[in-house]
Amino acid sequence: MNPVDGTPVHDVLLAHHVALLAIPAIVPAVIVVGVVLYIARKDRREERAERELLERALEPTDPDTPKDAA
Repeated sequence: MNPVDGTPVHDVLLAHHVALLAIPAIVPAVIVVGVVLYIARKDRREERAERELLERALEPTDPDTPKDAA
């Protein structure tokens, strides 16, 4: 201890080792989560488009037929 102001003389904390070890594990996990969310979103968009296509294909094509008759 420094007798003048009471601060430690030779203690310098640059980085905690636990934080440095966690970074390589967190970055790939964030990337995997991002890829999974991207694929899920893309799949839902394609599913919605497919459902709309099927609904249009099953609509009656005769203009004399009312829409709610089917």
